[in-house]
Order: sequence, then structure tokens, then C-alpha cells
Amino acid sequence: FLSNMSHDIRTPMNAIMGFTALARKNLDNVEKAAEYLDMITASGEQLLQLLNDVLEISKIESAQLRVEEDECSLIELMQQIQKAVAFRAAAKNITLSLDITHLRHDIVSADREKLSEILSYLVDNALKYTKENGRVTIAVAEQEALKDHYIAYQFMVEDNGIGISGEFLEHIFDPFEREKNTTFSGIHGTGLGLTITKKLVDMMGGNIYVTSTVGVGSKFVVSVPLKLPDICQENPKEEIGLMKLTDSKNILLVDDNEINLEIEAEMLKDAGFFVETAENGKIALEKIAQSFPGTYDLILMDIQMPVMDGYQATRAIRQIPNPGLARIPIIAVSANAFEEDRRKAMECGMNAHLPKPLDMGQLFEVMGKFL
Repeated sequence: FLSNMSHDIRTPMNAIMGFTALARKNLDNVEKAAEYLDMITASGEQLLQLLNDVLEISKIESAQLRVEEDECSLIELMQQIQKAVAFRAAAKNITLSLDITHLRHDIVSADREKLSEILSYLVDNALKYTKENGRVTIAVAEQEALKDHYIAYQFMVEDNGIGISGEFLEHIFDPFEREKNTTFSGIHGTGLGLTITKKLVDMMGGNIYVTSTVGVGSKFVVSVPLKLPDICQENPKEEIGLMKLTDSKNILLVDDNEINLEIEAEMLKDAGFFVETAENGKIALEKIAQSFPGTYDLILMDIQMPVMDGYQATRAIRQIPNPGLARIPIIAVSANAFEEDRRKAMECGMNAHLPKPLDMGQLFEVMGKFL
């Protein structure tokens, strides 16, 4: 495991360092420098995906992840997955179709997040290994009725891509396993995605299998039992306009890392927020204590900082006598991404917890709950 991890970390890191050096040598050549920056971004995303996958497996194996069922629309879930990858499909002129003809009950009780993660990975994989002008189909069908109002649902992701060899099919769900097919050189994966997918399917009490022929395509089938709710009622979320969210909102950004501080501050300013910064929890506490209610609408707080960390600063802010200051929403923004870290953030008085590096869309969605 450690040997595989070392290799998979060093590969994108080598690319990042190499392309950074090349970009510096070509600062006068804007087109070439931009090309190298794109390579750095791609390598960074590959490294981030590896870290996220390892973290996900760690959570699953340590029983930190639990199945949390709630009512959701399967059609809406699948349409969102389709929309999320539509641009990538269009870039390769891949026909991406959705088949719901055999779906009778749309509203079910399910762990929407885990089901979405399972299907998203399978669709992403299908697009990755399907050539230009190919096709990918996402389908759902109801199977037999089970006891206690459960129904067996079958989800299918099928493509006409490069296919999978019989040798690799035997180990396809093993960690760090990759197809040794070089037809598509340059396609990088962590070798953990299908491992995570199977573990999530197992958690939901289902099963997954794959059939494939080299040069013809692959079909992944996931079967999971889902419960019909007592009352089938959709409850769509209200979308929050970014203009409304950012209008005259003042954010206190707290982080001891100058690079993180600069990047996050610029992104928030570009979105329309007013941003003030603090280098550690003590400075943040002083700024809050010396301000008037309404000066700051929200605090984005790093956790690990010198002088006073994010937990200590949050506890101190919550003890300020003026309730208008003590109740300012605080969102933890931290590289500490385990469930235990999220729990500690909640226990000390924070309102939410987001992992670094920040997904700005996710950040704005969470901020919208408090602004």
C-alpha cells in the first residue's frame, strides 16, 4: 500500500515541479507558460483526487461513514449527474443518454450522497475510457419488491469504450489495480475509485458487477435495495443567487498561511465579498471583540494556527458578552478533513466544516445558509 501510495504521489508531484520550472523559463512566452500552468493544474487535481480517495477509504474502513437515508428523487439525482458531466461529454462528442423508462417510483428513501458518488464515479470512468463520437448510457430500473416496503433498484452505466480485459476484470475492485491497456496512454487514475465504489455499494446493502469486451465496451450494474417513503413528496432546494449572497457581505478570513490567505481572499473578492484578513486566531478574536455587531457577517476560520488555533478562537468568540458578536457564523476551513475533525469543529461552536482545498461552489452553498 505504502509503495503504491509513494509512486502515485511522486508522479504528479514530479509533474508539478517540472512544469513549474518550465513555466518560469517561459514567462515571456504567454502561450507556452499557460500550457504549463494547465499541466500543473491537472497534476494538482490528480494528486488531490488520490488524497480524497485514500481519505474516503480510511473513513469507510474505520466505520466513520454511515448510511443516512432521506427522501430523494432518483430522476433529479441522475439528471444532476448528467448535467455535471455534459460539458466533458460534449468535448468528445459523446452521446450521453438517460434511460428512466423502467422507473415507476421516483421518490425513495436513500443515502443520496453515497448513491450519487457511486453513479458519478461510474459515469466519469465511462467518459474517460470512451473514444470521441462514442456513447454512454445511464439507466435505472425497478426489479422485484422486497419486504418492509423495499424495492430492488438496478442502476446501469454502459459505454462503447475501449473495454476491459478478462485478466483485469478479476481484480477490478482491488485497490491500486489498473488496466495495463496502453490504448489510451495519458489517462490517469488513482486505482482506488472502483474500490471505493464497491465499498459504498456494500455499505448500502447492494452488489455491483461488470461485464466487458475489449474494443466493444463495458457495462457496470449496481443493485441496491431502496425503501419507498410513507409520503412521496418532493422538496426542492431553493437556489441562492450569488448576487444576493455576496451583496454587501463582510467576511473575516483567518489563516496563518500567506499563500492560502491570498488565494482565498482574491477568490472571495472576485465573487463580490468584502474581505478582511487575520493571520491567527488571536488577531481574529481582537478584531471581533473591538468591532460592532454587523461589522462582520461571517468568519472563515483555519484550524491549525500559531498563537491561537481555530478551536480556541471560536470558543473565545462565543464567550464575548455582546450576543451580536458572539453569534457570528463561523465556518471551519481546514486541511483536517476527517469526520472527527468536523465533530470537533461543531463541538467548539463552529457552524460548519469544509476541507481544503476549497471548492468555491460548495463554499458559497454553505455560506448561503448563514448569510
